[in-house]
Amino acid sequence: MGEDTATVIPSSRRSWMVLVVPGVAGLALRAAAAWVRPPWHDEYFTAWASRLSWGDLMAALRLDSGPPLLYVLTRAVSALGVPPLAAARSLAVLAGVLAVVLTVLAARRMWGDGAAWVAGLLLACHPLAVHWGSEGRAYGLLLAAAAWAWERVSRLAGDGRGARGLGLAIALACWVHSLGVILAGAMGACCLLLPRHARRAGLLAAAGGLASHLPWVPIMVAQPPAAIAWMASIWESLAIPSSRLLAVVRYLPGTAAFGGVIDLPSPPLAVELAGAVAVVALLALAWRGAPHVGVLAAGFALPVVGFWLLASAGVPVFYPGRTQVVFLLPFLLLLAAPPARAARAIGLGLAAAGLALSALALVAWAGSPPSAEMRLAQAVQHRLPGGGQVVVGGVWRLGVGYHLQHGGDEFDLMSYPASAAAHPGWYVPGIDHPAAGELEALATRLATRPAAVIVSPGADTAGDLRRLAGRLGLQRVDVTPVAELWVPRGTS
Repeated sequence: MGEDTATVIPSSRRSWMVLVVPGVAGLALRAAAAWVRPPWHDEYFTAWASRLSWGDLMAALRLDSGPPLLYVLTRAVSALGVPPLAAARSLAVLAGVLAVVLTVLAARRMWGDGAAWVAGLLLACHPLAVHWGSEGRAYGLLLAAAAWAWERVSRLAGDGRGARGLGLAIALACWVHSLGVILAGAMGACCLLLPRHARRAGLLAAAGGLASHLPWVPIMVAQPPAAIAWMASIWESLAIPSSRLLAVVRYLPGTAAFGGVIDLPSPPLAVELAGAVAVVALLALAWRGAPHVGVLAAGFALPVVGFWLLASAGVPVFYPGRTQVVFLLPFLLLLAAPPARAARAIGLGLAAAGLALSALALVAWAGSPPSAEMRLAQAVQHRLPGGGQVVVGGVWRLGVGYHLQHGGDEFDLMSYPASAAAHPGWYVPGIDHPAAGELEALATRLATRPAAVIVSPGADTAGDLRRLAGRLGLQRVDVTPVAELWVPRGTS
């Protein structure tokens, strides 16, 4: 009787299990990551931007990059009493779980429950997906939009319905991240491969979703290139393959060497190579006759080729571990497509390897030392216990300001040059210059109240700020090797 009970499971129960198990796994991993991960610079920008009024947000984004929906949604959740960073991370967690569920639905509609288990668990446990689904940035929302789009495409390919949802998914993608435009183009091209009864509806939906983004296009094209110019130097600053094409595809398997690129661990080389072999085998098996593979292959290959060409041309649109959000889902769905039992076992093995790497990431995040921004803020609070003025050079203003704001004392933060305060999300040497007499006026102002100065070594402002600190009689204290902190003498 025990054997019969274990093997004879009602179909409705199996249907729920294939949704619930990957969904719960995805929720557990993302919620735990959101709880233990140290915040990073772009999340500080989210917290800052979400507090702005609509007019101020538009002014800020005209000098930065990306569309506004993430900040609008974060502000809405914050209105419920949730701190902005927690609000943004909660959105990412929920979006990550939604992406898992939608991927399960898409795979089940195309190939049945077996494929749904593989696809759902691959996404639930994938280190990149866990990473995106636990940070206060737009990548989790963009992944959910992509999953929604692919779920609707699977419906279109079946009974020709789902076009409205496809259009809304593409609109959501475009309004949460600029990469949504590339996703929209890829989805439109995929619709050309749909059966005739669904092709026109799919194309109109993709066009409609993309058209919803037209009001933002004038702002997007006018945003300063300097806001994303740093991506042009990743080939020299990161440990990534010199081959542009290999760099684009290397970080798709859950067994990739993520370390040195983003804050995820790398497995041993043997594990990475074994994962790559398994991926190639599954893709080859998928190509041997599984339905819908052509549409998925286009949705995967077109963005890969596009990013490869753009990166080869020096256009700063590619960052490893981030850009993959556009084409990770069709890649994982292709891995789940082969119907053979051995293929499903390999897919589940890849999911297990991804789970292991994600668990290692959780351990590493939980044991991370305080960030440079947190250490600087703590040192300022310790040495200026009654509050004061803080002058910041380089990119430290957002993070230091975030942590000072939660300290209870009153601090007045100032950027140097003052013009850099208009775009606190990025700093490129040589873009902003101090006005005539600005340093002198700053010294006069700082003399009226206790002050600290934060210097970014190597920045073009470093010399001016060190001279300012000397004029004010400040002393340097060692807090972090990536920044200098100057505080009043005699404080301890």
